[in-house]
Amino acid sequence: MRTRANPAPESVLVVDDEPSLRTILSFIVQRTGAVPVLAPDAATARQLAAKHTFACALIDKNLPGENGLEFLKWLRSVQPGCNALIVTAYGNVDSAVEALRLGAFDYLLKPFEVDALAHRLKLALEQYRMRQEHERMQAMLVQADRLASLGLLAAGVVHEVNTPLAYVLSNLDWLEEEMPSLREGIQRQARESSGAELMALAARVKAVENTLRDIRDGAERVRDIARDVKAFARNPDDSSMLVDLREVLEAALKMALVHIRFRARVVRDYQDVPLVRANEARLAQVFLNLVVNAAQAIPEDGCEHEIRVRLWTGPNGEACAEVGDTGMGIPAENMAHLFEPFFTTKPSGEGTGLGLFICKSIVEAFEGTITVDSRLGEGTTFRLSLPPHVQTARATMPLEPVSAAAQ
Repeated sequence: MRTRANPAPESVLVVDDEPSLRTILSFIVQRTGAVPVLAPDAATARQLAAKHTFACALIDKNLPGENGLEFLKWLRSVQPGCNALIVTAYGNVDSAVEALRLGAFDYLLKPFEVDALAHRLKLALEQYRMRQEHERMQAMLVQADRLASLGLLAAGVVHEVNTPLAYVLSNLDWLEEEMPSLREGIQRQARESSGAELMALAARVKAVENTLRDIRDGAERVRDIARDVKAFARNPDDSSMLVDLREVLEAALKMALVHIRFRARVVRDYQDVPLVRANEARLAQVFLNLVVNAAQAIPEDGCEHEIRVRLWTGPNGEACAEVGDTGMGIPAENMAHLFEPFFTTKPSGEGTGLGLFICKSIVEAFEGTITVDSRLGEGTTFRLSLPPHVQTARATMPLEPVSAAAQ
């Protein structure tokens, strides 16, 4: 098990068709503390990259079959976090520029000095580790914002649960009072037959049935509230799936109902939108933040205000969503700072200043965009755009360590 105190070594993909150079490059990788995984050509390297995650790659530019730059382009598409170094004996300015344009971390010429290449590889590995640490801290910030949102929901959840629960208990009290006389009436009717009394008894039985139905409705509402809060509170993993934005947006509206009810009415405009590949819990967090922010921008002075939610398909097939309000609007001097971490206009103790920063980070992690438009005194609108789901060629496979000796 990998821990921060004793991390497992990163893997480095070495792609070179010369056995002697593969051996040298493998030695250099081991000097950095990483594990070399060797491939004699791009085809073999593709198979390895389809099964394993690599921190870095050392790629010969002139490979048999597919050349190193073509493989680099493919590798960056399936593992954008991998830092690739091109190593070649046939370097020129054009190929160096092309390698860097394709995302290479560095471009080195053969023959190379072992110490120099080891130094460049160490820098590439260090950048990879820093990026991994940044992503880990980002995930911690996201979870902190989720907990803050959960705390905000807590008071509303208590109210939402208490209302149907009070109704359930009240109806149970009535049933307890009604059942003895109902039982006596049934026993009496078993001895004496009277049409009018039977009609009255049937009406009382019907009332009991209706009350039991109301009790069930209230209990199911309590169950649904508990399920929704539990689903939101659960720390999501990083898996992605096909997500229907309409379902996620409706779930957020339901969770934020107590904040909306006495402030505004919800106006929906849902058109067909494509499915997106994302993490459903993360997107729910985005929409919940936006909906609660919209509600909080509106004073509790009746329902003449609106919270407008909209879904539509953009001109390039992207899935678009909008959450707007008719509240106070945002001052112009604050607009440039909205997505900055820890920026908030709320009183001390009422906001972390992470909500919109987290929203932007989550949306961009799914290759989307988020923008805002606001007019003071008229309201604010946030717009999201996410790319539609498309099939990718790469399959997710479990990691199976490959040693240099196995090659």
